[in-house]
Amino acid sequence: MTPLTVDEIRDLLPEVDSVGPLIERILASARPDGSRKWTVSGELETLGDRVPALREVADQLPELLESVRAHLEQLYREVLEALECLSRDDPEGSAQHLLGAAQLERSVGRLRQAGAFTESAVRLTARFRIRERALPIFFAGARIARTEGRWREAEHRYREAGRIAAATEDAPSAARAGVGLGNLAIDRGLWQLALQRFQDAERWVKAAREPLPERWHLPLNRSIVAREEGRIHDAERELERARSLAPGGEAEAEAILRNARGQLLRDRGRVEEAELAFREALGHAAAADAQVTISSNLADALLAQGRFLEAGEVARTAEETALSNSVVSRLPEVYSLLGRVAEARGHADAFVFFERALEIVDARKLPELERARILEAYASYLLGKGDEEAAAAYRDRAVRIYRTLEYESAVQRLESPGGEEEGKW
Repeated sequence: MTPLTVDEIRDLLPEVDSVGPLIERILASARPDGSRKWTVSGELETLGDRVPALREVADQLPELLESVRAHLEQLYREVLEALECLSRDDPEGSAQHLLGAAQLERSVGRLRQAGAFTESAVRLTARFRIRERALPIFFAGARIARTEGRWREAEHRYREAGRIAAATEDAPSAARAGVGLGNLAIDRGLWQLALQRFQDAERWVKAAREPLPERWHLPLNRSIVAREEGRIHDAERELERARSLAPGGEAEAEAILRNARGQLLRDRGRVEEAELAFREALGHAAAADAQVTISSNLADALLAQGRFLEAGEVARTAEETALSNSVVSRLPEVYSLLGRVAEARGHADAFVFFERALEIVDARKLPELERARILEAYASYLLGKGDEEAAAAYRDRAVRIYRTLEYESAVQRLESPGGEEEGKW
């Protein structure tokens, strides 16, 4: 009896929403094909080559059905409450229930559905009688738009939130909006604009009656800008300030700060110290998506030290974390890294990782920004293989996406003279 792979199951089953939870459980149960473990093809294995434990999933069916029933019951209640509120001419209440539905969908990894509910809530804000009640809606809508690379929409929503907060002297919300606008500038590589927006947010942080999270978020973000601009001393100073202001003993904050420290050390070429910082960050990370990102950074630091086997093992652990926790959307960054590991180990077919990453972007309808990053990494790989024509084609596709998204620093990086030879892409 030949076990079915994930690819074979996907080829067989139609894309039907009603079996979505079952497919997610099947993916979470998938394990590497033991018969290929020590072969070259085993080292190049991706999600589609894995073998799901179908009997295990069958045994879990009652539990799965109960979780689906409970989820749908909560979701339907939120939707009905939203409609009831709207029928009573209460758009504010309706929007809050739509946000509740969005949160439920987000909790099970259905980000597109969460985004759709959030967008519906945003549209309702035009009917709010008390404008400040729109603040949480605008913030949620801005986060969704930013995640999807729709920066203009995200910026509009943060600006509207900031305008309302300023008019009502709501310092915490005004600071949050300012930091959000600064982060959007970072996303697009507009470093000076980011610093200006963070400076605007700073005055609201100082005006607040209570300590805000933005107190340490601001120096952390300024550290990122300084690192990107090559101002390493400034980056270290800002990071230390962020640490001095961050809440002590909070695991999430520790994970963020130690990961930032690792990135700074990595950029300075102190890869062994960066490795230690990433390992410490990983020890504090609770959320699966954070674990995947930090593991990818750790694997990169190991790769920079020539420790290819260890880098591959860490990246595979990140893959396992993404699959078992249903955060498949983080797999493209993992496969891009595994492609680099395979290239470093001399695998002629390392390209399969980049192809699989692009397939996941398509299948999961991930933001175009994610596609551009994979295309850029793929182009770099092809250039290293000496295939300049194909590399240029993938680079140009990435540039077109970056330009559409108005990510100017990425466009400049890829189009700068000598950028290819200097390994900038």
